[in-house]
Amino acid sequence: MKWHVVCRVGEGDAFLPEVDPTAERCLVLHFSGGAAKERVRESVLTAIEEQCEATLSGTVQDFLYASMGAYLADMCIPRRTAEDRWSRDLTLHLPVFTQSRWRRASRSLVTALRFLTGDEWAISIRGRSEEVPEPSTSADSEKPETVCLLSGGLDSLVGAIDLLSGGNAVAFVSHHGGGMTAKFQSDTFAALRARYQDQCFENQFYVVGPHLGDKGENSMRSRSILFLGLGVAVASALGDRVPVVVPENGLISLNAPLTRTRAGSSSTRTTHPHFIASVRQVLGVLGISNDIVMPYRHMTKGEMLAKVGDQEALESVLALTMSCSHPEVARWGGATPGTHCGYCFPCLIRRAAVTAVGLEDADADYTYDVRDRAPTGKRGSDLRAVKMALARDEQSATPRIFRVLEAGPLPSEEISAYAGVYTRGMCELSAFLNGDR
Repeated sequence: MKWHVVCRVGEGDAFLPEVDPTAERCLVLHFSGGAAKERVRESVLTAIEEQCEATLSGTVQDFLYASMGAYLADMCIPRRTAEDRWSRDLTLHLPVFTQSRWRRASRSLVTALRFLTGDEWAISIRGRSEEVPEPSTSADSEKPETVCLLSGGLDSLVGAIDLLSGGNAVAFVSHHGGGMTAKFQSDTFAALRARYQDQCFENQFYVVGPHLGDKGENSMRSRSILFLGLGVAVASALGDRVPVVVPENGLISLNAPLTRTRAGSSSTRTTHPHFIASVRQVLGVLGISNDIVMPYRHMTKGEMLAKVGDQEALESVLALTMSCSHPEVARWGGATPGTHCGYCFPCLIRRAAVTAVGLEDADADYTYDVRDRAPTGKRGSDLRAVKMALARDEQSATPRIFRVLEAGPLPSEEISAYAGVYTRGMCELSAFLNGDR
């Protein structure tokens, strides 16, 4: 089945493409009202312009709506509607101010989205009827000079501490839908604000699509395109050259398939270098000068923790962060919601990193200690995959360079560095599972 994802912006936008009702369906995403079944719950543009006292350019607005549209399409359209029950056929219909630039930029955006979600994407551009806005940036002399994504996880905490301890004023950008994510983001920000005070600026956004009756998609492959869209929008409101810092360790960014069954889009690619490079190309063609920076792309999580700029801050805020893929699963086992499961891949990497640098991350914060009892069934799938990958790497003569390239294209000048971070990251995991230091 082919899906047409129609983004509408403005009360008067009633665009609807012609479709074949026997083989095609439409998902309408109305960002300015519309019927309940079409309405997107968000106030991103208004919030950014009010908080920053700025007006976003038409091009930045276009990129923001494109990122929200792609994210919501991924979340609302079930993969089970695809012929193979995974790879969907999606056409994103975007209203934009700058059609000529977008027709060129859309090629790179299609490349980014196909790689990110594993779906077949196309983009259809149409003009917006409103007058092109006159952009302005914040006039506040004490405005932040850097934007940093704050997910509520441990990597984003390290990125925040390094920027703040270096004396920077930082605008933190977070987003959430339902669940407990907002709490971890808010608690982490509050702890940072208490320590670094006026250096911290909060920008937390809520973006939820229309309720369609059917259960949507929970794989969330596209969450990073929304994160980047929000980050770029806030950075643009602060200044043309304000960067967007994405704090993510290199092992997770690569997410090289642990087994052959995890190749391709079966593994998440939220900050893979090829995806980030494709988004940078989109921004370049559109003339948006706010760069995306990944300072930890050649570091393991353990190395990030060991080199953090303010160790005392890390130790005091560590327990407020959440790295688990499914923090609410604990409730089904009788544990407190918001507890790390202990057996998903991000939990394993977190525990390995914390153990490697000798920090205290209480066992009580995990429902499973995989060193004492191996989880069975689906719960044990990540642990089994890690052990298989470690055994394969130990027994195989295949250079690590080929391992990291299995996840996707990499810049030729950085392949060796990525092979190194993969090797060191897997060594951290091995040391943790084997009880070594």
